[in-house]
Amino acid sequence: MNQLALDIFSSMANNQYDEETDLNSEDLLPYEKILKFLPNSKDVIKKFPKLEPDPKDKDHLINNWKGSFPLEDLISRLDFYIKGNEYLVDEDNKGYFNQVCNTKNYIIYKIFKNVNYDKLDDENMPFNHMSVVLALTKLLRDLSEKLTIVTTNYDLAIEKSLAKSDFSIFNGFNLTNDSVFDESSFDWVLSKRVDHINTHEVIYKPNMVNLFKIHGSINWLFDGKKTKEVSGNVVKNSLISQLKNSSRKNLGDDKNSNNKKDEVRMIFPSTNKYMQSYEEPYFDLISRFQEELHKANTLLVTSGFSFGDDHISRMVINAIKHNSSLKCLFTDYGIYNSQFYKYDEIENNEEIQNIQTSKKENAESKETLYGNKNWRDLDELRNEGYDIAFLKATMNDKKHGLAFFLRG
Repeated sequence: MNQLALDIFSSMANNQYDEETDLNSEDLLPYEKILKFLPNSKDVIKKFPKLEPDPKDKDHLINNWKGSFPLEDLISRLDFYIKGNEYLVDEDNKGYFNQVCNTKNYIIYKIFKNVNYDKLDDENMPFNHMSVVLALTKLLRDLSEKLTIVTTNYDLAIEKSLAKSDFSIFNGFNLTNDSVFDESSFDWVLSKRVDHINTHEVIYKPNMVNLFKIHGSINWLFDGKKTKEVSGNVVKNSLISQLKNSSRKNLGDDKNSNNKKDEVRMIFPSTNKYMQSYEEPYFDLISRFQEELHKANTLLVTSGFSFGDDHISRMVINAIKHNSSLKCLFTDYGIYNSQFYKYDEIENNEEIQNIQTSKKENAESKETLYGNKNWRDLDELRNEGYDIAFLKATMNDKKHGLAFFLRG
């Protein structure tokens, strides 16, 4: 998110747009007006002055943006403005309204472009999903069972990684030419009959996984009736076409503002993520995930999930409380650092006690110590004896990453 925000706003502040979008500085909100959509805009402007094309102190600039720029708030407020004013557009405010719409659409396009990694087919792909999946697959009791992978990411890193080792992925889309989303496809497995002299034996294809992309994917499009799986280039062309068609046109017209054909199926970072999760196919995927969490003898392993999405976090916490056989391993480099406890890891218990004592009169002392409420609740459940373990690791650490610990 930090890299996204820096890339998006450095290009907008310096009027350096992608050539294929046909955008210019008049089509989008000026940088100063963008910041006015943010809460506490004066503080934000002080912290993030207009970016220079070649700032002298790039490291300082990048460090300033880390975990700080409220991109989610900005997308939400742009969206609220559009929905609240699309039927009130007249000649006086048409230009400004168009700029707001183009700004939001451009941010969406940049998010897509940033997660559409162009080296996923390379042999030296930097992602380490395969090692983790192989380690977890060995824990399955028989070949008829499928490992379930749940991700909030839009990219195709998981699909590309698993394809290199002949994994069969059930991602919710049927096998027709249209490749339409069909939730029942998760119930299928691949098997074949082997004829012996006196018996017929059914064997299952190894390495089958269910993939729940609960926030959508960069290769999903909604045609107004159904969600379809297409190539990434089709989605990219659709986003560019949307930008070109909306630029310099009256977006107050019904034809433009209400056209839902070929809508990208991704839940973008905003405060209405919870509302969007009730739409198809997100609701079906999240419901399936909830069912998995309540199955007997389930192991839940997370990697890099911040537990910042309440609609997902509370579902996990609820499952921990009600499924006594659920075991959890939460892995993240944010554990016990400034993002989690709001101070660096301290080995001196006396020093920790001093910090906690100095905050005991503060009603929000626990919120100050922990990065977010959901991490705090998970830690409290762990202290109460629930089957929860925290591991300070990441999936893509080649030496001592998540796969290293799962292999024992």
